[in-house]
Amino acid sequence: MKGAAAGQPGQVILVDYPEPVAQEQDIILSTTACGVCATDVKMVQKGAPDTRFALGHELTGKVIKASSTQVWKVGQRVAVAPYLPCDQCYYCKHGQPALCTHLYEISILPGGLVERVLVPSELARRGMFALPDELSDELAALAEPLGCVIKGLEDSHLQAGDSLVVIGDGPMGQLAAAAGKALGCSIVIMAGMTAHRLATAQGAFADRTVDISKDNLKDVVSEYTEKRGADVVLVTVSSGETLADGIGLVRPGGWVNSFAGVPDGTHIELDVRKLHYQQYHLTGSSGLAPHNMKKALELLHSNKVDFSRVITGRFVFPQVAEAVAYMEQRVGLKAMVTFS
Repeated sequence: MKGAAAGQPGQVILVDYPEPVAQEQDIILSTTACGVCATDVKMVQKGAPDTRFALGHELTGKVIKASSTQVWKVGQRVAVAPYLPCDQCYYCKHGQPALCTHLYEISILPGGLVERVLVPSELARRGMFALPDELSDELAALAEPLGCVIKGLEDSHLQAGDSLVVIGDGPMGQLAAAAGKALGCSIVIMAGMTAHRLATAQGAFADRTVDISKDNLKDVVSEYTEKRGADVVLVTVSSGETLADGIGLVRPGGWVNSFAGVPDGTHIELDVRKLHYQQYHLTGSSGLAPHNMKKALELLHSNKVDFSRVITGRFVFPQVAEAVAYMEQRVGLKAMVTFS
């Protein structure tokens, strides 16, 4: 079977992978859709001499092999988490499963951008979800990145009625704004610098968009929050400077989330006196747990907002290199690869 992998730096190659072999309780899926994300782009840019693992992890599929003793049946459409917390380590028992010390030991194999996928039995039991008929494979494939966003908002203690500022107009920023709107935020403000991306968010996901190359974001946030600052600021841009700017937008007692990964050694200056007296919270968020993905599927199915607007590039599997290039060049927003 064919799968897409990172080869030499800058190249996407198609690899002949062995057919997955399931143990008694494992599941085999025929992949139906898989999103391309920034991690895939980084892997391709860096190159990977070891092609045992395929690109992609945001997938939906159809069950083609299941044990007769399982709840899963051949033909069922599902979404599956890419990895599974152990439920037994210190962090899992303290309600922090995304920090699990065994987080990547149980995962889909060999990846998502491959024709067929092995889902280990425990992952199928705790991290795989049946899709309702009304939810398309493409839209359901947003459940993994949307689940990461939901975790970020939960880590920021977002409540219905809160004001949310999302810094960054890329795919994850769009999903964050959309999730905030679907979860009942009173005001969602998105900041960015790309006109067509801000236009996608305006009205559909965000009550107000701000092109920071033209307008003063702090002034806009002050105007919309009675000069308090935002309840939650989610920074989806990989920049320490942008995170520092985000801290300047939060209200006393509010939450700032460093959501985007940044290069190792990134530092910011922090006014500790302001931190002390204004009592705001600074946190980070990475990854997701199965319950975040379950919540994401519920939001996608709710039709509270049109999440499909985030998918702006559609490719069939033989065009996977074009899909990665689409994401790398930031032509649109989300690239989705489908399998016939």
